[in-house]
Amino acid sequence: MTDFLLGVLSSIVATAVIAIVVKWIWPNFKNKCLYSGVRVDGSWEISERRNNRTVKVGKIELKQLGRRVTGTSTRTKTRDGKSSERKFHYHGFVNGQQVTLIFEDKKGVGFDTGTYVFTVQNDAKIMIGMATFNGKAENKIVSESRTLTKVVS
Repeated sequence: MTDFLLGVLSSIVATAVIAIVVKWIWPNFKNKCLYSGVRVDGSWEISERRNNRTVKVGKIELKQLGRRVTGTSTRTKTRDGKSSERKFHYHGFVNGQQVTLIFEDKKGVGFDTGTYVFTVQNDAKIMIGMATFNGKAENKIVSESRTLTKVVS
């Protein structure tokens, strides 16, 4: 009977070890060590189209670990062109040539949130995409074009 219980216990332990490896260890190792996709870490200028001209409205600093991307930005102009000094936190991921980021204002969780979805261009120095957020002035969801341009360091 002891051999039977020992066999059942060892099967349960083996199943748990395999589940942990398959669910957490292997995906994290693959993401961190075997990732060979596009790299977006570094400094980027944020530009948007206003009144038929391109305006630089801020700067974003991205850090990348495998597919995962985090970052911070400083927005220096509001959507109506006034000077500003707003800071945001970002987290997201890269999937193929698409970068998806969720942002939150540093003032607090849920104060001002939204998403960026970009397509990395072939030169890997420009990302073109959309920012989607709740426009307070419009009192509705707003989606606007954004361009990120890699800053030469």
